[in-house]
Amino acid sequence: MGDFLNDKASNKLGKVKPSYLPGIKLCSLDNCLPDYVINSLKKAIPLMNNKIKGFAHPEAVLTAIETRSSAPLRVIRDANYQSNIKGIYPCGEGAGYAGGIVSSAIDGLSVAETIIKKYETN
Repeated sequence: MGDFLNDKASNKLGKVKPSYLPGIKLCSLDNCLPDYVINSLKKAIPLMNNKIKGFAHPEAVLTAIETRSSAPLRVIRDANYQSNIKGIYPCGEGAGYAGGIVSSAIDGLSVAETIIKKYETN
């Protein structure tokens, strides 16, 4: 965070260790995001730090980039949401049945309700 706010590329981690899997690569976010995003972040982060002390901790790690794309495949499932492998119920964006967080949640709820009904009748 400190390097970002001071227009420097980070070359080592501080005390804060990222938990993001599969891992990180240190770089300048200027190479990843458009100028208007960088400028907005640099204005907003100190303001947020005024509301939440420590938000802009100099050794905090900014992780980017989140993509806005859907799975390029669809895992086939039957009318009961089950795949051809018994006990596997593909759902959500990663399985190709949703296009975002809300529709993924709804698809997951539908699958869960179907599984619950199946076991309530057994």
